[in-house]
Amino acid sequence: MKKISIFALLALVISSCTNDATSEGNVTLKASAVSTTGKTSLTARTAASTVVLTDFRINIGNIEFETDMEDAMYNMDPMYEDVELNGPFLLDLLDPNLTLNPFITSVNVPNARYEEIEFAFEKSTLAGEMNGKTYLIKGTINGKPFIIWSDEDAELELDFEDQSRDFTINSNDISLNIKIQLDALLNKLTTLANQGLLLDTDGDGVIEISTGNDDSHNDIGDFIKDLLEQETDLDDND
Repeated sequence: MKKISIFALLALVISSCTNDATSEGNVTLKASAVSTTGKTSLTARTAASTVVLTDFRINIGNIEFETDMEDAMYNMDPMYEDVELNGPFLLDLLDPNLTLNPFITSVNVPNARYEEIEFAFEKSTLAGEMNGKTYLIKGTINGKPFIIWSDEDAELELDFEDQSRDFTINSNDISLNIKIQLDALLNKLTTLANQGLLLDTDGDGVIEISTGNDDSHNDIGDFIKDLLEQETDLDDND
């Protein structure tokens, strides 16, 4: 399993406890795809740009909160071991009709210190464009449509950039936001486009980049898959 501690970030907001007697708290999971350059905003998506993103969908399998083994609660009772949420969760991260941070799920978890979250990009089994894909990114490159996708599963372990940090449930409510930072992806696509390396080789009108052999860009597809895995992380800023 690959250890990740770069982009897609989890933001943590702790509210005041309303019932100190309880032995659990509530965790709300959200997700978002963001760019410091603003290219994922609605305004930027319609502005002139080498690379414009219009769609970004991901399919997440089971999600697991991994208890810190050094936490005193870990050895006290089996209920304080890892907490698992059953997926899949199919998310549209750039849908203009949804909130900035699409809701994934909300769950009560036992009081404990959790060191990381594990989840996987898994192939969707739903009918439609996402069938058989773990993620799907669409947009334009110099005005020409492109599509990026993968049919390969990938397991991620999400941590803070400062890996000495954990998050704690202590009869409180926490909101975790999975943020996928897209700057590195946008920069890579822009560089490849400027080098004339992103081509519609099969002449169907769409530049296809995947972990398969579409438009002979599978090496770029493999690179982007790895990049997206690396760009997912935990943070305490929303």
